[in-house]
Amino acid sequence: MDKRNELRDKALEYFLDHGLAELSLRPLAEQIGTSARLLIYHFASKENLIATVMAHARSRVQESVVGMMRTSQGRADMVSVWGWVSDRENLRYVRLLFEVQVLALQHPQVYAQYLSDTSASWLELIEQGIPASAERRTIATLCSAVIDGLVLDYMSTGELDRTSAALHFFVSLLSRYPTTPPNHQEPPT
Repeated sequence: MDKRNELRDKALEYFLDHGLAELSLRPLAEQIGTSARLLIYHFASKENLIATVMAHARSRVQESVVGMMRTSQGRADMVSVWGWVSDRENLRYVRLLFEVQVLALQHPQVYAQYLSDTSASWLELIEQGIPASAERRTIATLCSAVIDGLVLDYMSTGELDRTSAALHFFVSLLSRYPTTPPNHQEPPT
């Protein structure tokens, strides 16, 4: 592993443990066994370091979800995704992804690229787990919003049973919705 990737991975662990809200290069560098000067050398700026580390974090999370999709015949149902998201170890990543998303909303001049990349890549991934239909993108958007909302609720309250029950209820409602394949024409009546 090259030095840049090693620093990226150590910085990710630091971000997972400490978050980003009060991030300063000197304490980060000290904790991961380097100097602020070397971080700038390898990443050019604090913002680029954050973007690099967060792209790697998102990639790790999405690879894990894709792996789950492979084991379930190409589809990751929402219950499986919820199980993954609500797992304590994985929740660290989810919390960090949410934190950066909020920072991006507050400081778009610094984090704008993160916002657009994240939304687009998650939506595409969710669509892969939904049967083809004219409403596929809309359903993927709704599923993403439900997972996001329930994760925020769970992280805020710690109430896994209640939020899991809400997820199962939503899935039951979704399963009752008939989807129409793209370009499908209903026969005349």
